[in-house]
Amino acid sequence: MAIGHSQPRVGRVFGVRLYLAIAFAAVAVITAGLSIALVSDSTDDAAQDRAETITVGRSVRLADRVGDRPQAATTLLADITDPGYSAWVFDGEGELLTPEVARGVPLDDIRGSRRAVALARRGSRTVEALPSEITLVATPVYEDGQPAGAVLARAERPAELRIALEEIQGDRVTAGLVALGIAVLIGFVIASAITSRVKRLAESAARMTEGRLDEPLEGTGGRDEITALGTALETMRGALRETFTALSSERDRLSAIFDALDHAVIVVGPEGEARFANAAAEEMIGEDGRVSDALLPLLRRADARGRVEVDAMRTGDRVYAVGARKLPAEGAVLAVVRDRTEELRRELAERDFVSNAAHELRNPIAGISGAIEVLRGGAKDDPEAREHFLDRLAQDTDRVSRLTESLLTLARMEAVGEGGTGTLDIATVAEEAAQAAVPPAGIELTVDAGSGLTAQGDSILLRQVFVGLLTNAYKNTPPPGAVTLRARREDGDDEEILIEVEDSGTGIEPAELDRVFERFYRGSGALEQEGFGLGLSIAKRMIDVMGGEIGVRSQVGAGSTFWVKLPAARPVSAPVA
Repeated sequence: MAIGHSQPRVGRVFGVRLYLAIAFAAVAVITAGLSIALVSDSTDDAAQDRAETITVGRSVRLADRVGDRPQAATTLLADITDPGYSAWVFDGEGELLTPEVARGVPLDDIRGSRRAVALARRGSRTVEALPSEITLVATPVYEDGQPAGAVLARAERPAELRIALEEIQGDRVTAGLVALGIAVLIGFVIASAITSRVKRLAESAARMTEGRLDEPLEGTGGRDEITALGTALETMRGALRETFTALSSERDRLSAIFDALDHAVIVVGPEGEARFANAAAEEMIGEDGRVSDALLPLLRRADARGRVEVDAMRTGDRVYAVGARKLPAEGAVLAVVRDRTEELRRELAERDFVSNAAHELRNPIAGISGAIEVLRGGAKDDPEAREHFLDRLAQDTDRVSRLTESLLTLARMEAVGEGGTGTLDIATVAEEAAQAAVPPAGIELTVDAGSGLTAQGDSILLRQVFVGLLTNAYKNTPPPGAVTLRARREDGDDEEILIEVEDSGTGIEPAELDRVFERFYRGSGALEQEGFGLGLSIAKRMIDVMGGEIGVRSQVGAGSTFWVKLPAARPVSAPVA
């Protein structure tokens, strides 16, 4: 049945309303009859009035006696024999003249005592009924016709009044129990007639709440309001089944979309609780289910203004772009958070790269321009000067050529990016690199790369990395010295291949270890003395392209070890070529 269709009218013989009307009428008649025999509630009010009158009288008499003998206030209170009557005496300045605890009752436990004492000091008497049948009275103390203090009294209801009221209360309880028993009996008889049907209907409705919407409702037989309710619930079950099916499909689709997003998407409640978050937002949410404190000010601003956009929110060493929009219908805020850390680092690196490249190109170009100018000025006619400046032109041209080649290599690496690698044999690449980078006189090269070591990568790129690392090792190892190129699997690790280039050279200062892979960084020592500071940067980028890691360990005067980790090759059915 579709939503909105009219429901069939159900004929009634005896409706539920009639049953309930009969039951309530019976209870009303019984209650009215019993109330005639009961003592009116005014008895309790009268008892309370009587207790207040007694307490006021005692307090006034006490105030009169204190007014005559203020120095004997403590003695006057000690003469009171009623254990339920506690009193305190205050002077005209509101200072307590008697102990704070009277008859076991601390003054601080009495609610409203300060206000009552203040009124009494100004000449006003106050009487207040406190819970548990307690009467609080504050009355002025007069000296020579002027208010000179106050008496605060707390009194329990007198014993004789309590006894009388307890007897009356016993009669009320008895009558109430009789009325309750009769009402329960009548209610039970009437409820028994409809319980079974309501129970079956409730069980069916419970199945609906559990999501079991394919089972029809029970308990809809009959010709009264229960039947109409069951029919309406059955219609609702059909409509809910269709709606939940559509919502489930939509939810799965949206969940897949949100989880695939690189941006964090969070719906945040007014207390900072995350009502919804995709997979990318997990790091923004704490264990208590609340969003990061750094986000809260932006979310509150979005809730107040309706929308907020921030390009750079810093949290620790990360920078985020945040867009937040208020969701009035949900009383929440939708936040989309994008991590811009790497983007900003790339922008900074690109600016540094351009600046450094321009700086490195400026010197040789200036040298070329200067040599040309000198040659044009007449040095070309002097054979010795001409050869000198032509040598300089050749050196500067070679320097520009090498720098341009290095910059192009870096640019190609940035353009290629990660991926596109295959399986390579480490031993083969190591031997090729050793043949390409011949050690100078006095330096001994050892290659220790066991057979069967295969990794994921590009053999051309890895050979260039090996050549660069070997060349650096040669430059920084004075003869006699040794350089070792080794490769192995780390103990207990079948996922990575470890390659090391170790030298016995001068080593690197500890403060420079974190910067050796920066572009154009040459250090204060002999590292890359004749280069541009790009060799290790290019090597690092090549290793990044192959999905590996590169690093260095060094000790000044004891040599350096540059290490490379590459993912081990996945098993293949065909042998490696």
